[in-house]
Amino acid sequence: MNILKGNPVVDGRADGIALVTRQPINFTAAFSKPANLLPGRRSEIQDRHHDLYGHKIKGKILIFPAAIGSTYTGMMLLNLMAAGEAPIGMIVQKADALLVSGSILAAVWYNVVIPIIAYSSDALFDQVQNDCQVTMDGHSGEIRIL
Repeated sequence: MNILKGNPVVDGRADGIALVTRQPINFTAAFSKPANLLPGRRSEIQDRHHDLYGHKIKGKILIFPAAIGSTYTGMMLLNLMAAGEAPIGMIVQKADALLVSGSILAAVWYNVVIPIIAYSSDALFDQVQNDCQVTMDGHSGEIRIL
């Protein structure tokens, strides 16, 4: 087991399977396509330019470098959380205000929380791969990779 220490951004705990990419994610491009309206496909990444194209983020611990693109990022995350289609946790190298706002608003408006930890080193991507079991603590910033 590897234990990493990141910076806590949004409090909460999550235990689950990792979905990892070294590419930034454009949440608007990934989740605002007509295909995302179909039952069972709401959490499927529809950005054809992304290496996670076709993967579902629901119930995963999403590990990625940053959110890019539209200022609508937080609202896309909020919508996914409200619909029960969001990841259960996120570990991101750069946790900007637009990304974090979706999780914070969902906690206030819907009582749904996604913990977020910032881990700035590229070592994260050397330590964890897709389908690894990960436990994250958004209070302490501890990341356990099994």
